[in-house]
Amino acid sequence: MDYMGMTQEEVQKEIERMQRELEEQLAKMTPEERAAAEAKAQQAMREDDAALQKLMDDATKIAADVAHGVAAKPKFCGNCGAPAGTGNFCEFCGSPLS
Repeated sequence: MDYMGMTQEEVQKEIERMQRELEEQLAKMTPEERAAAEAKAQQAMREDDAALQKLMDDATKIAADVAHGVAAKPKFCGNCGAPAGTGNFCEFCGSPLS
């Protein structure tokens, strides 16, 4: 769904609809299924947090290097756009770096 073209009211209604759907799905689950779903969601959030922290760390390093005149033009992954790092593969998406 394209949320960019939606008004704030439309976005709020969509959020409420999605919350209702989630509540309905949760009501149908056993306690064990709910616990497993919660564990899976928490793991996904930890992975997202780690990826975001890495991007923030990379951006901070690039900004510090630029401020000190150390950095040449930074290299980025051609597949996902993340900073390329020093290896042969993108640390974010795993694509080969040329």
